[in-house]
Amino acid sequence: MQETGTAYENPDNARYAGKIMAEEDTQFSCFTMDVADAIQRVWRDGAVQKLYERRSEINLNDSSKYFLENLASINRLDFTPSPRDLIMSYVPTVGVQNVIFSVENRVFQLFDIGGQRIDRRKWATMYDGIDAILFCIAVSEYNQTMIEDPEANRLQDSLTLLEKISNEPKFKSTPLLLFLNEIDVFREKLPLMPLEDSLPEYKGNSADDGLDFIEGLAKKAMEGRDESLRRIYRTCAIDTEAMSKILENVFRTVLKVV
Repeated sequence: MQETGTAYENPDNARYAGKIMAEEDTQFSCFTMDVADAIQRVWRDGAVQKLYERRSEINLNDSSKYFLENLASINRLDFTPSPRDLIMSYVPTVGVQNVIFSVENRVFQLFDIGGQRIDRRKWATMYDGIDAILFCIAVSEYNQTMIEDPEANRLQDSLTLLEKISNEPKFKSTPLLLFLNEIDVFREKLPLMPLEDSLPEYKGNSADDGLDFIEGLAKKAMEGRDESLRRIYRTCAIDTEAMSKILENVFRTVLKVV
């Protein structure tokens, strides 16, 4: 709150915030009931709620709301994370993560590569032997800037990188599967932060218009690629049912080429 110059609607909550900060070193143990109560009071403050609505401006995770609103159950001594809890605890990929799994008796190796610019130096070592590329763009980041370059728009940077990958000679015959992700967050923030403020050429009136516009930009970035080697999916990664159906389609595509 101090960093943003925001005052609590209830002045008493400044005292509760101080109590929370004093307990910062106990983050890997259960909160006391007093601290848990303080967190819930601060979270319910009207000014904090308004600040959360503009969380992209302060790089606050979208999942914060989920955990803050479920604090009572999470803080129990017998708490066991549910599948939903685990999904919501996602963190950005840093470096290169390697996962081996099987689908329909076929073994796959997935390289999850961080999108920050410093991580891209490692991409060249992954160029050989790639059967398919799964490229993710967070459409909700249309008004956010890069951590390492505050002047660079995240969405524009992703589209530029997509174009580079699409035109890479080594990937000429490699299926490129694009996920326009976080459509749920996109729909939530669009009324508060108009797309045209970040992309002046946009003239639409709805969230669907906005998604169509961004998809059009993505298609333009991949226009040099054969249409049979590109697919675009609109996704909400935390919607497990919808993602399951999309991934079934993805793996059917991949199995055709491996």
